[in-house]
Amino acid sequence: MLRGMRTSTWAAAPVAALGLLLAVSPGPASAATGVSEPAPSCVEMYESWRYTDAANNCPDTLSVSVLYQDGATSRCATLPPGARATIGEGYLGQHGHADRLVLCGTP
Repeated sequence: MLRGMRTSTWAAAPVAALGLLLAVSPGPASAATGVSEPAPSCVEMYESWRYTDAANNCPDTLSVSVLYQDGATSRCATLPPGARATIGEGYLGQHGHADRLVLCGTP
């Protein structure tokens, strides 16, 4: 009976290791490569302990990312007018508080 339990434990180890790897792997934020242009004031940022959201209240589609206080940036998100999306981690994440939203490319 003990031998069967060991086999089950060893069989579950790779699955547990994969879960741990996914839980501690770095998020999509990366080091900033240069100073980005700030997003216009019609794009609003909402930060919570878990997520940072952006709302595009501009008349044009914009691509924005979060610039964190440590200099890292989130993934780039393209938001059409009136859209709101989660685009980064919150202040309890790896990079701390969001500093501002920045433009990150042509939509």
